[in-house]
Amino acid sequence: MRVLCLLMLVVVFTGIFSHFNFIVCEGDSGRFFKEDAEDNLTAYVRLFPGTDAGVLESCAMVEEWDEASSTAAVRVNVESFEELSSLKGVSSVQWAISPVIRKVDRKDKVAFSSSSEEFWKPADVTGAGIKIGIISDGVEDISEAMASGALPEDIHILSPGKGKEGTAMLEIVHETSPGAELYFYSAGSNKLEFNKAVDTLIAEGCRIICDDVGWPDEPFFEDGIVASHIKEVIESQDILYVSAAGNDAGRHYQGTFFDNGSGWHDFSSGTTTFKNIYMDVPSGEKATVVLQWNDPWNCSENDYDLYLYDCCSGKEIAASEKVQSGTVTPLEYIKYINKEEVVKTLGISVKKHSGEDKVLEVYIYPNSSVKVHPDNLVEEDSVFGHPAVPGVICVGAVDSGNLDNQGIAPYSSRGPVSIYYPGYELRNKTDLSGPGSVRVSGTNGTSSFFMGTSASAPSVAGIGALIWSMCPEKNGSEIREILCSSAEDLGEPGYDTIFGYGSVNDRTVHLLENLSLEGSLLLEKSRDSSVKTKGIFILKLSMPLEQIYSLANLPARAVVKEFR
Repeated sequence: MRVLCLLMLVVVFTGIFSHFNFIVCEGDSGRFFKEDAEDNLTAYVRLFPGTDAGVLESCAMVEEWDEASSTAAVRVNVESFEELSSLKGVSSVQWAISPVIRKVDRKDKVAFSSSSEEFWKPADVTGAGIKIGIISDGVEDISEAMASGALPEDIHILSPGKGKEGTAMLEIVHETSPGAELYFYSAGSNKLEFNKAVDTLIAEGCRIICDDVGWPDEPFFEDGIVASHIKEVIESQDILYVSAAGNDAGRHYQGTFFDNGSGWHDFSSGTTTFKNIYMDVPSGEKATVVLQWNDPWNCSENDYDLYLYDCCSGKEIAASEKVQSGTVTPLEYIKYINKEEVVKTLGISVKKHSGEDKVLEVYIYPNSSVKVHPDNLVEEDSVFGHPAVPGVICVGAVDSGNLDNQGIAPYSSRGPVSIYYPGYELRNKTDLSGPGSVRVSGTNGTSSFFMGTSASAPSVAGIGALIWSMCPEKNGSEIREILCSSAEDLGEPGYDTIFGYGSVNDRTVHLLENLSLEGSLLLEKSRDSSVKTKGIFILKLSMPLEQIYSLANLPARAVVKEFR
């Protein structure tokens, strides 16, 4: 009887830990601790069809409910996790991963500035009549931006959130399109709350929505709850949706499982002696590592596990070993905090516990001082989630540090995007590029630079508002097409998956204004920057001029002249 009781305890504790997406081992003690010190954490609960979310109220607080997917976002005490998982009608429970805000830490010295003195736009084109909704972490410092005059006082703050990146995005949009009416709604702490933000902004009449939010627990290989919702919104509403591509090119891997001979994945596919992904984590710093593979979401029967180990001692220091048995997600993740006083060089490793060789995808989300080694990283296919939806304008970042030779910012995520379910497709992403560094007001009275695809996306949204105010009879799809067709072609001629159709900036508005006037247009085939003089505009286009005339419904009155 005693043996039976011990076996039952083993089964119970094994079941509890198999539900956790990660477990972290501190130092040499082997002591496990949970992700946060909070008593209540966010989790996603998937219910069997026909089950009412009210069944969860006995041990969790339901924050949001998505009837279409039978999924609830709940706050639950860790000690109540087992009870929640065992409730009648519950299919699965998964701890939520915090959203990623797609910005690069602000720096004092950057060569690019989008100050109003440098940004050109027609005097009578301000974006008036267009409502723009921004979704980011928060606007905690918006009062300072309003007091300094960087933002107007009539912005509609529907949900203030926590953080300051929303303020910077609003400043960029206002700088670009000062006549537009601005709204803000926080992304929140779960994906269902994000969908609610989108719906609320649309209900307020926003024709353009722009976000810089990524959800690492959204599927990488299919459209999840957020992507599916935004796809439906774009198809049913007349809106322009703009989203930051992500800053993940330098912290991403994708490749088919390559057995090193003992069940462990060789990230180099046998080409080098460096078999894993490595990172240096200073004392007190954090890193989150997310692994997925191309099984259907909620239906994975191939079991992979994720580990961190100390490269100096060779000891395993963290593991994520959820059991994939056919009814759970193909997801493992680890959140690591270096609690020692020295820099730790860590290796990221993956083991196949059972099943077939699948395509693996890894994203690393480190603090700014954590160095991810370039060995075995893959820049391509580093866009995921709702920016990968075909109707969304997915915006990458142009490297603003070198205006003489514009390249993509090294961090800027790029395509194409591999989608496996419900059927395989290779989506062309990114769509457009924008400035990777933009000057914004600082809370201490001095300006600073806001960097990342978080800066480029609102730049494109603001210019979209200018064009829509110039062409109010157009719908969102037509404005999207005008933006893409009139972008400044960068990189390979025509569309490419690094820059998309090219860079959208004030030249786009300048071009359209010149097309609508009886001026001249000089179409250049070189990479030279545009030269703006009265009646003359020089630009390399990504689409034939005749097609732009057709898109904008403008009379073909401009004189077009090509030269080499």
